[in-house]
Amino acid sequence: MTVSGPYEEAGPADPSPGAAAAAQDGAPAAAPRHAEPVHVDFPPVENGVDYLRSVVDHLTAADPPASRDLKYAVLHLQAAAEVLLKARLAHEHWSLVFKDPGKATRKKFEEGDFISCTTEAAVERLRNVAGVAVNDKGARALDALAKTRNSLQHYGLTMPARAVEARAAEVLDFLLDFIHTELALTGPVDFCGESITEAEQELAYVRARLSTIQSFLKRRHDQLRPELEKVRDITTQCPLCTQWAVVLGSGTDPLSCRFCHHGWLSAELAAADNGLAQTAQGVEVAQCPDCCEDALLKGIATVASAPAHRHSLCFACGTAFDVLNTCDSCEQLYSPNEDNDLGLCSDCLGARIDRF
Repeated sequence: MTVSGPYEEAGPADPSPGAAAAAQDGAPAAAPRHAEPVHVDFPPVENGVDYLRSVVDHLTAADPPASRDLKYAVLHLQAAAEVLLKARLAHEHWSLVFKDPGKATRKKFEEGDFISCTTEAAVERLRNVAGVAVNDKGARALDALAKTRNSLQHYGLTMPARAVEARAAEVLDFLLDFIHTELALTGPVDFCGESITEAEQELAYVRARLSTIQSFLKRRHDQLRPELEKVRDITTQCPLCTQWAVVLGSGTDPLSCRFCHHGWLSAELAAADNGLAQTAQGVEVAQCPDCCEDALLKGIATVASAPAHRHSLCFACGTAFDVLNTCDSCEQLYSPNEDNDLGLCSDCLGARIDRF
């Protein structure tokens, strides 16, 4: 950060009644005002790194972080992501930062008088135009962060502290790699013309604080590993903290994530929430052929099957189905008999046999 404007020594104490009362009460006096305005200059990369420093400060201020710290960690992490991704886009071509590049003008860009693209669009343009390799895990983490920030900014947010920490650690890890590989902090200046000395110092600070957060995550996983190792085939990913710590099979009882402790009142709600996390519109939760609860979700992996294999998984009884067909009669899902599938579930098939 560059700050210009003279620093002046403090003048005499403020003689106003308010200042005198504050001094008598022991309250700190207001900082002296400078005679001339101070100019704040945050070039793009330095600006993004400064946001990252704020994020790790808020996340490590207490254990667990306070609600206010979590709020600003989310807001500043999203701001950092946008600034850093768009700094790389601007290096490719300044018009790519605009929401509609076809209407971009150099004058508006230099004045900052335009609507910029979304984080999702920035990732797409980095991949498709700039040829930057943004892996799927990083893209998902950025997308989840953007949704969390929008919820917090516009509607309010209730989310476990550990879930925010875990998600933030993923995005921080991605952004630190992104800065290293794409923002060229390797010489006296980066490609935006910024001095990197202060930015590198700030990055070292961020890495040290991030390692503190990651150490907590590792300790938590080490604590959970003995109990989760026994239930790998019925443990799936939490849609909030993204950790593999939701153990299925509780029937009609509430479900919760053993890592962040976020809970659902029923398996059906847990399945619906998980489906919503996978797609913006959510997916249909179906009736399980085994336990008949409306808690079956398609395309779900467990710890035992991830990442390659996905099932139709019941969040109530924990049963995984590799193949499910729809009954021609009642239109419910059923697990077919591979040797003799007549297109009917067992109930409808039995009813037809009884009829004859």
